[in-house]
Amino acid sequence: MSDFNSGSNAGSGGGRASGGQTEPEVAVFVDFENIRYSTINSFGREPDPITWRDKALKYGLMAVARAYADFDQHPLPVRNRLDVAGFEAQHYPAKRTTDNQGREKIVSRSDLNFAIDIINTALARPDIKTFLLFTGDKDFIRVVTTLRNRLGKRVVISGVPGSVSPDLVAAAGEEDPLQMSQSVDVDLAVILAIDAYVKQLHPGFVPTQSHMSRTLWRFLDRALLPSEHIEAKVMEFLRKGILTKRQTVNGQNQELVTTELSPAHPLVQQALPGYVSAFPGLPIDEDEYDEYDEYDDEYDDDDFVDEEAASEAQDQQFIAIENR
Repeated sequence: MSDFNSGSNAGSGGGRASGGQTEPEVAVFVDFENIRYSTINSFGREPDPITWRDKALKYGLMAVARAYADFDQHPLPVRNRLDVAGFEAQHYPAKRTTDNQGREKIVSRSDLNFAIDIINTALARPDIKTFLLFTGDKDFIRVVTTLRNRLGKRVVISGVPGSVSPDLVAAAGEEDPLQMSQSVDVDLAVILAIDAYVKQLHPGFVPTQSHMSRTLWRFLDRALLPSEHIEAKVMEFLRKGILTKRQTVNGQNQELVTTELSPAHPLVQQALPGYVSAFPGLPIDEDEYDEYDEYDDEYDDDDFVDEEAASEAQDQQFIAIENR
């Protein structure tokens, strides 16, 4: 774990002198879990810390650059990429407890240290005027208001569009969203994979979200979309209306919710040219993106049917047929 050293740069003045002038400095803090999971959910691939660095350098030299997470829960190459971009990985293992019913609860320790280090930096380095916070989590509103209203700092929020609390942005007064271009090639490949997956289902079986997420890797080039990102891509397609759901009954007389390509399929108009979302203006619940909840399936409807149980039963029947 990297320890915070409040005195490491306290006497350095207001940035590096260049040609008689002092270059501005910026303090950069990354809520890594929030940004990583939001990026995977929205774009179906890993974030690139190099783009964070480039964004930060628009505001000044990176006097402080730290990313906070339980890094045991993230792939090693992702952490290595932080090093390449010049971010210090602040590792805080999550606290795991068990309640009276035997259910495991995970409590993040990185959020608390993220907040404490931001305030400590503002106090120890009064010469740093700008704080760039990579997060969308509304839990940091009080940290932002303290920086801006009591300590006189400029605060800029940089998060993934669709996963940033509007109240957090309002508290800061400035936003610089993290944009990542969508790859039409990836979208087309996933749409073709979904179509191939549906066509290979045995008669009487219907496509469900859970089975689709577990099976699509067979029809995709891992170099184009790693298998661990498939579930996020399926969820992205659901949010955008590229995939739709409806209640149905399969060939085994089981009631479940089928997941199908739409709107106006033919390979979703050959990968999106005239595509129109089936859910225009769908409101986003800010709590949807709270830490450790990013992969919750917001489309499951327990009042309709236990899709997971029905899908699992269908999966077992499907496996039995394949093994004959």
